[in-house]
Amino acid sequence: MNKGLSRRAFLGLGATAAAAAGVAGLAGCAPQQSGTANSGNAGADGSASGIAPSEYTPDFLTPPPVPTDVKEEKDCDVLVIGLGLAGTAAAKAAAEAGKKVIVLEKQPEDGYTVISMAGDFGVVGSQIQKDLGIEWAPKEDIMNEYVKETGGRCDTWMMSYWYDHSGEDFDWFIEGADYEVLKSTAANRETDKPNFIRPKCFPKLETYNYKEELYPYFHGTITANPNMQWCCQAACDAAKAAGAEIIYGAEGEQLFKDGEAVAGAYAKTADGYLKVNAKATILCTGDYGANLEMRHYYAPWTDEFQGGYDDGQGQLMGIWAGGWMELGPHAPMTHHMGGALGVDSYLQLNMEGKRFMNEDVPGQNIADEHTRQPVAKDPELAAAGVKAWQIFDSKWPEQIIHMPDGHGYTTYFIPEEEAANYETVLSGFGLGYTTQAMVDEAVDVKCDTLEELAEQTGLPYETMKAEIERYNELCHKGYDEDFGKMAKRMFPVENPPYYACKFGNAGMLVMFGGLECNHDLQVTKDGTNDPIPGLYVAGNTMGRRLQVDYPVVVAGISLATALTFGRLAGTNAAASV
Repeated sequence: MNKGLSRRAFLGLGATAAAAAGVAGLAGCAPQQSGTANSGNAGADGSASGIAPSEYTPDFLTPPPVPTDVKEEKDCDVLVIGLGLAGTAAAKAAAEAGKKVIVLEKQPEDGYTVISMAGDFGVVGSQIQKDLGIEWAPKEDIMNEYVKETGGRCDTWMMSYWYDHSGEDFDWFIEGADYEVLKSTAANRETDKPNFIRPKCFPKLETYNYKEELYPYFHGTITANPNMQWCCQAACDAAKAAGAEIIYGAEGEQLFKDGEAVAGAYAKTADGYLKVNAKATILCTGDYGANLEMRHYYAPWTDEFQGGYDDGQGQLMGIWAGGWMELGPHAPMTHHMGGALGVDSYLQLNMEGKRFMNEDVPGQNIADEHTRQPVAKDPELAAAGVKAWQIFDSKWPEQIIHMPDGHGYTTYFIPEEEAANYETVLSGFGLGYTTQAMVDEAVDVKCDTLEELAEQTGLPYETMKAEIERYNELCHKGYDEDFGKMAKRMFPVENPPYYACKFGNAGMLVMFGGLECNHDLQVTKDGTNDPIPGLYVAGNTMGRRLQVDYPVVVAGISLATALTFGRLAGTNAAASV
């Protein structure tokens, strides 16, 4: 965890608020960016003054004037705009192919960083995974689940390519890095190396069978600790060793063309504009989550979510050059990280004291359910975006082993006398292991009576009591007649002390939605599948990865696909020149 933010403080925040605090890049994949590209049509809240997206043309679709005060000009074979995960992979691939590569990165060199806590890599078949004995589920099971959970609108070819290539791509990306590999999720570190890789949810719970789950989680993800910065540094060092030139403090602003082909870009620097002539250009500038007007125009249902790192500049550059944004619905990454026991499937009551959902769903779907719930009457809770209370009782230590095994869940109770044997995993966040002291420190309410529970949560006592009694009745019956929750995760609230955790508005980490491209990762001309010569895209700037919703089917699919398609874009761009 970042210094100054306790585990309790993190759990008390929604994912967005945590992201704003600089700690919630758990699934992000682009460098931190500052500022937005809001324009004249936007209201004070960046929402185009409430105008429906179909009823106006936003200023951002109009390209800015071509810079006239160019102070410097450079030439290269391949230009990469953005040095996040995808851009670093693209630069390494193109440089190692023997091409002259220039990379533009808007952050200054002395302040450059990738998102602070990003580290989950949902890669398949890396040597690290093979050495650990990690085996993924069959390709068809994972791909078909992605198709279902994205409403059939993800690009299945992209998912197939990820499954077949991501493991070898990860091995290639971290070549030369010095790190330790932990033998399991709960294993303690055995060296003093600052960098290490931990398998996620490994070995999996013996009681977990993804084929029985409504929302299955597939095991195999590995996590770079303390974050993915060292992975990117290894690849960046390799790119520079192969001859790549990285220019920091240079913000790509606009592409220029020679006839139909993109021929390079203008970048804004502290000294004026830099013009880079390139035979191929790759856009890797991240998502558009921090650009409120773009979000309102392309994904108005995300207006309620705070957060986002990148301002969509890469998407805009591609549009101004003749490309187009993929058709929606675009998918915001808004998965909830839960409370003291993560997103375990305990009873949830909304701010009116009523149960409203099958709680046995992943954090992304919890966030979706919360969007429909009423705002709290209490001004402080309303301002904090609290939408529900997760409630459980003193039997939780023996119950959590029956919860789902995957991203955001807590499934292992460690008695205090054994805590020293789990030092590494207990010091991490969201790793599935906890103690009584950790839960006591992280919960918002702990009390002995339902009257106290109502008083401390602000829930109306009679309604809350009736809902808990109804829930307990269903738990004892072993059948959820109201919302269809799996019987083995129906635990009554009847053994004090009682615990309650605030579930606030989930925040948005990444806004999936990018430039339409073909399978060679060439940006395509507006309304067609015909490529724009000389223009490629990767990472969160590209389209075709995820649509409708972000499925937590594989933890770290965002980083994994950014890496894999960054390498593919770099390889293809290099081969084209």
